[in-house]
Amino acid sequence: MVVMKKDEKLAWGVLMQVVYSICSRLGGGGIGNTAYQAVRGIYRHGYLKKVVARGAKRGEIERSRIVKVWYPKRVKLPYLTAKKWYYLESLYFDQRVSHLLKESCDIFHGWNGQCLHSLREAKRVGAVAIVERASSHISTQMRLIREEHEEQGIECEPELAEVIERCLAEYETADYIMVPSQFAYDSFIEEGFSSKKLILIPFGVDLVRFKPQPKPDSLFRILFVGRLSLRKGFQYLLEAWNRLDLKNAELVLAGDIAADSKKIIERYRTRKQFKHLGYRSDPVSLFNSASVFVCPSIEEGSALVTYEAMACGLPIITTANSGSVVRDGKDGFVIPIRDVEKIREKIELLYADEKMGLEIGQSARERVSGYTWEHYGDNLVKAYEKIIPLRDNPKLLSRYRKV
Repeated sequence: MVVMKKDEKLAWGVLMQVVYSICSRLGGGGIGNTAYQAVRGIYRHGYLKKVVARGAKRGEIERSRIVKVWYPKRVKLPYLTAKKWYYLESLYFDQRVSHLLKESCDIFHGWNGQCLHSLREAKRVGAVAIVERASSHISTQMRLIREEHEEQGIECEPELAEVIERCLAEYETADYIMVPSQFAYDSFIEEGFSSKKLILIPFGVDLVRFKPQPKPDSLFRILFVGRLSLRKGFQYLLEAWNRLDLKNAELVLAGDIAADSKKIIERYRTRKQFKHLGYRSDPVSLFNSASVFVCPSIEEGSALVTYEAMACGLPIITTANSGSVVRDGKDGFVIPIRDVEKIREKIELLYADEKMGLEIGQSARERVSGYTWEHYGDNLVKAYEKIIPLRDNPKLLSRYRKV
């Protein structure tokens, strides 16, 4: 690999030009923030040609590199559900991005369900095409969600058939598929994909914003933060809590309630020492008021809340399917999905041994310090450099010599 001097960094930026697309607001919540951190890393290393998004927050990325896609306002029509609207918007976004790719780039990076035409256009102009999948393989995801709805006796079609078909086509079209966790990685292996096509890069966390603070009281508080949907597995935490009888303790759930979960929440509303707070845009104070964080997800790519809770020094009880970076027995406990007794057992263990909880929480903070957003951006760039090494690419090498 070529070793560059400091003043050669901008020259290397001419060598590798990346177009990144996300059908969301860059820097908004959820995947919008994840995408922003990725683009920030690409820009910091001098490789960003353009980022295409639905909008962008103020940040350190030069405005001339950001392309905003304008959308017509949604109208209320009986045959256009929210899912259908988002699907149509994704198609429109994809077409706009693919038009931009008529200009050359070296790497195109798009998000799953939003980039089929763009991937094809990128390959046509000779770029490496990467699709990012923030969850498990769509077939794995749909199977787990359907199983959970059957388990709870609730009818639901988790995704539009057109979206599933499009996601599958993008996997086949892309040169590489990027995933955020071992769980997601394994789901692709199980579906027959070669490890050579997969890139595993865990997400990150802001250690300055999310950090341990003195707990305001002595109450043993169990915390869940996230959307209250069957996919998140919160129903098993509620049942575990129902089987416990702990003094000076409470369960707090923070998140909006999905349509498939309203009846479940109602079953437990009268339970003592249980609070539902609704959605919280800034959960830092919640993390710092808790004794343990529980994330019992049935299916997840890599739950950002687990990184945030770890950064706040909390012991974690979670499942392998949450895609966390928790090490079982060190930073918390990794249990099977749908295991009410294991959740109850681990809560009771931490309740009985406060010192253990503090030690595990400290280990969690130390562990997640290796997963900052800066690490995430750097690891993404390293993956790009591995895909397109300078010395093995005559096109890039000739461009470098001209600079």
